[in-house]
Amino acid sequence: MLERGLSIAKINWKYNLLPHFLVAALLCIVSPLLMGVENLDEEQVAAIIEVYLSFLGIILLVPLFLPDTNREIRDLTASKNTPLLPVRLIRLAEAVILLAALLIGYLLFLKMGSCQFRFGVFLYAAFATCLFQGGLGVLFYSVVDNIVFAYMIPFLYFVLSMGGASKLLGKFSLFGLRMELAVGGTGTGGKIYLFGAAMLMLAAGLIIRKATRR
Repeated sequence: MLERGLSIAKINWKYNLLPHFLVAALLCIVSPLLMGVENLDEEQVAAIIEVYLSFLGIILLVPLFLPDTNREIRDLTASKNTPLLPVRLIRLAEAVILLAALLIGYLLFLKMGSCQFRFGVFLYAAFATCLFQGGLGVLFYSVVDNIVFAYMIPFLYFVLSMGGASKLLGKFSLFGLRMELAVGGTGTGGKIYLFGAAMLMLAAGLIIRKATRR
C-alpha cells in the first residue's frame, strides 16, 4: 500500500505538481525583491502572508483534478488498479505538504531578517488562508470542470477581500489577521473560520468530482 502511494505521488510530482511548485517557489523568491522583509513588526508580516503567500494555495491546490484530463496520466493511474478518490487524496496530501514546507521556509526567512512575530500563530494563519483560497478553487473546479474559472474565483475573492466587501465577509475575509492587529488585537484574525471552510470545500470538491465521475 505504501509503495503504491509513493508511486502515485511520484507520478503526480513528475507530470503535474512540479511546474506548479516551481511557480510557487518563484513567488516566494521574488516577493522579497518587491518589498522590504527585514525588521518587520507583526502587522507588517501579516500583510505579507495575507497579500502574497495566500496565492501559494491557489497555485498548488487548484490543479488537483488537472491530471485527470491527461490521457497518459490516466493510463498510468489505471495500471495501478487504484480508485480515483485515493489517488486524488494522495495528490492533495502531496500539495499540502509542499505548501506547508514553503510557508515554514518563508517564515524562517523572515525570522532571519529580524522580523518580530509569533511563528506558530502566523504559520497557522498563513496555512489557513492558503487552504481556504485553494479549497475555493478546488470546489469550483469540481463543479464547472474548468481550470481557468477555478483560478478566477479565488482571485476574485482576494479582490473582494481587499475592497469594500471586506467588512461584509467578516470572519471570512482573507485579511482578518492584519485588520485585527491594526486595532490592537492579538488573536489569529478568525482564521479558524477559514480553516474550517477550507476543509469543507476540499471535501465537497472531492465528493462532487467523484459523484459526477469526471
